[in-house]
Amino acid sequence: MKRTRTIAPRLFNGTCRIPIGHGLPEEIKKGLKDIAVEENESVSWVLEQVIIDYFGLKKPRYVVRKKGNGKA
Repeated sequence: MKRTRTIAPRLFNGTCRIPIGHGLPEEIKKGLKDIAVEENESVSWVLEQVIIDYFGLKKPRYVVRKKGNGKA
């Protein structure tokens, strides 16, 4: 059974994410997509986590996802 991909949660402070990635080499985009598929996450979420980890940034607060939406 195919699971629904998890997208990056909304930021608690209400700011929006900026679209990015259009200028990346195709090999990099493919690698990010492969990781996202493997982790069942969105590419933006994978990219966000990589940048946070690489630079040692403090993770922002995220809106807590609601449980029990019937999707597995």
